[in-house]
Order: sequence, then C-alpha cells, then structure tokens
Amino acid sequence: MLENDKMDTVVKLSKELPFLKEVDVLKEEIDKHRPLPNELKDKIFQKLRLDWNYNSNAIEGNSFTYGETIALLMEGITAKGKPLKDALDIKGHNEAIDFMMDMVASKRDLNETDIRSLHKLVLGKDYHNDAVTKDGLKTKKLIQSGIYKTSPNHVQTATGEIHYYATPEETPIKMKELVDWYNTSAGNQDIHPLVLASVFHHRFVAIHPFDDGNGRMTRILTNFILLKFGYPVSVIRQETKNEYYACLSQADNGQIIPIVEYISESVKSSLKIYQKGIYGEDISEPDDIDKEIALFRKELGVKNGKKNRDPDDVIEISFKIFSFLKKKLEKFEDLFVDPVNSGVQFLESFSEEEYKQFNFLNFEEYKKYLIDKDLFAITGVYTYYESEIYINLDVKFNYGHYKISFKEFSCIKYYDEKVIDDNYLKIVKEIINYVIQEIKNK
Repeated sequence: MLENDKMDTVVKLSKELPFLKEVDVLKEEIDKHRPLPNELKDKIFQKLRLDWNYNSNAIEGNSFTYGETIALLMEGITAKGKPLKDALDIKGHNEAIDFMMDMVASKRDLNETDIRSLHKLVLGKDYHNDAVTKDGLKTKKLIQSGIYKTSPNHVQTATGEIHYYATPEETPIKMKELVDWYNTSAGNQDIHPLVLASVFHHRFVAIHPFDDGNGRMTRILTNFILLKFGYPVSVIRQETKNEYYACLSQADNGQIIPIVEYISESVKSSLKIYQKGIYGEDISEPDDIDKEIALFRKELGVKNGKKNRDPDDVIEISFKIFSFLKKKLEKFEDLFVDPVNSGVQFLESFSEEEYKQFNFLNFEEYKKYLIDKDLFAITGVYTYYESEIYINLDVKFNYGHYKISFKEFSCIKYYDEKVIDDNYLKIVKEIINYVIQEIKNK
C-alpha cells in the first residue's frame, strides 16, 4: 500500500492540477452527446485501437509499420520479410485488448488472475531470450507467459547505470499490494481517475513483474482503469517515447506530476478525436499520412533533415555533444593528480585545422570563438595527461546530416533530431568503458 503521506499527495494532486480540469471539461462536452451512435462509436474506437496496437508494440522495438499493423489486424495480411514474432506480438496484443474489454464490460475488480491471463495473451508461447550470467557468460533465458519473473530483470541504461526493479522474491507481495491499493483507491472519490491510472502505471513499471512484456502490460492495464471510469484510452506514441521514459524516471525520484500530465495529454488527444467524430469532422489526424511516409523512410534508413548545415546549429549541437561528455569524464578527475584537459580541434572549409582549449560548460565563450567560422568538422579532445589516456570525439557536419564518431563507433544524426539521444548515449557509454579499461590497465 502507499504510505499515508503519499496517499495525501495523490489526493492533493487530484484537486489541484489544472490540466485535469481541462480534460474533464472536454469529457463533459462529449458526454452530453452520449449515447453515441454505435457506428460512430465503433469507428472512433477502431482508430484508437489501431493507433494503440501500433504504438505500444513499436515502443518495444516491433518492426511493423503503421500501415503493416493495419493490414495485419484488418485484413490478416502479414508483411513480407518481417519477423514472425513481430506479427505474433501484434496479434497477441490485440487479443489481450479483447480480454481487457471483457474485464471492463463485466465490471469486475482488478485481480492477479486476470493480469496473468492478459500476460499469456500478450506473450503467447514461452520462448528463450539471449541473456548474460553473473559471470558475464552468454546464455539463454526461458521467458514464461503468465508467470511472474523468476530471476532479476534489472536493466543497464545507455549511460551504463543499472535501473533496479523489484526482485523476484518481492514481486508477489508487491503485486498483491498494488492490486489491493487500486481496488481500494478506485472507490475513493477524492482521487481523480487520471491520477489513479498514472500512479498505477508507474508502480507497475517499477515492479516489472514479468520477464518480458511489462511495457505493453502496463499500458493495457492503464487503459483498463481509464475505461472503467468512462475515459477513452491513452495512446502512448512511439515518437514521444523519450519524453514518456523521462516522465517515468522523474516518478522514480518522487516527481509524479510529469507522468500524470503526460497520460492526461494522451487522454485529451483521444477525447479530441471523439469531439471531431461527434461534429462530423474527419477523425484521421492531419499528420497520419506524414507519419506513414516518415515510418517508410525510417524503414529504408532515410530520414528528413535540413538541406544544409546552419552555422548556429553547428555551434549549438557541438557544444551539447562535448559538454555532455565532459560532465561524464569529470567524474574520473579525482583519480588523477592532474585533472582532465579539454579543448577542440576544428576544421573550417578550405582551411587548416586549428586547436582551441575551452571551458565546455560556458556556451557563450564557446560560441564567441566559433561564431564567424564556417565549420566542417570539430573534434572534442579530452586528455588525462598523467596516464596518457586520450579521447577524441569527432563530429563531421555534412550537407544534410552530421556524424559523431569515437574509434570504430559512430552514428549519423540529422539537424532536426534531438542531440542527446540513445544513439549518442551508446557512444558515450563506449567512451566511458574505454576510460575505465585504460585506468585498469595503467
């Protein structure tokens, strides 16, 4: 159960958060038109369901595009060249939605038997996943459907840190507590349904009760709660998954408002689709076609980017890249007599390479020196002189994209993309691993 002070916080948030009122005003407007004609109601839910199926699986790495997901679920057509497991995952997820809808229709409380049954549908058959033993040896791990985890499922983040979930021993107790808490809180009129759903969402993720499928399960159970209270489903979209994960991370640190707001915004988006349908507007979103084109381009490995590099972008992007790494490398400084020395080598178009030492935490100084230069390539140079450990991080700015490289590791990024993302964090992780190994060797 939640401690009293945390329950007080949940009740307080339910009364004070302004965006909850915005959602409820929109919901009240739509409720005035209920009951909706069955044809309209089915058409809207079908769209939301397809969006939900695609996005929830895409977040977990499923390779099916939005169009392929629709073809599979609506026409039974399986995309050629795609893994069979990806098709089975989408079908299983869709069957789990049917089961969950039956849970809502029968008006039964949440229970662990239903949760495990949902998981059986989401995962389908038992299977083996690649895993690593405590000794670092590669092995195979049996993933069982409908069974709580039997071994730890902590994960290593892109920055090399370990994110801890509940242990296998803790999981049965914590799941019972969570289900009991939900069923008790569902009858508390002082708790707003969106706050209830969001807190449940985070607590389920924090337990991570199964060996696989926890993300999809979390989103299905969250929508079970929303539908029980008369709200439309929340569609967590693949293109905003970094924001979604950031909100969950903030909730880990006791900041629950971001995940409540994130889920509330997704519910508001679903309500707006209902609003469109009621007033006879086209319920397809304006960017649906654009999304499908973008997904196709992504499948081909081609992205949309600026046609030309912009000097201001070059300065801002390179500063973010180098200063982020600098902050990580500073964590090793106390291991040396001399701190890390840092600077940049830069190459202007049609000029020789130059070197300048910088304070990477001062953007104005960085910008002032580079503002009038037509930069083609910049290398962040970090040196632990005492141990002769040298780190050179190269960034080459091409016509429509830029490339970040460290030794044999690299990634290509586009000027309209987020700079500090998973691709860049993988390179940072390789650099940190390199520094750790070099310190051990020396």
